[in-house]
Amino acid sequence: MISKLFLVTGATIAAASDAGAMETFKDILLIVFLTVAVVWLLIDARRNLIATYGGGVAPAAVAAPVSAPATRPAPAGQPTPEILAVIAAAVHTALGRSARIVSIAADDDDAQIWAVEGRRAIYATRKVR
Repeated sequence: MISKLFLVTGATIAAASDAGAMETFKDILLIVFLTVAVVWLLIDARRNLIATYGGGVAPAAVAAPVSAPATRPAPAGQPTPEILAVIAAAVHTALGRSARIVSIAADDDDAQIWAVEGRRAIYATRKVR
């Protein structure tokens, strides 16, 4: 009876020591994964900072003398050069250097009026139910 009790007690102690080893292994594994995650986040944050602010030092801004802009009238249906500059700056700010403006067209009211009139004519030929 005592030998059986000793074996059971020894098995319990062995199981407890294995559980302690397993807990130590889990702790080490947790520390390793947390370290990898922190390093990954730091690298990702650095990459985002470089993408946002560029890799180099920004050149010093040179103050240009401010003069009254010479505005010229834009042709009918075309935006003024100032509006084109604002659109280009907005696209560059929002989408970055790789973005390219293909065309800028003013809203042609005459074309819309004729499209609406054509739709009205088509709907006028249909029967009302």
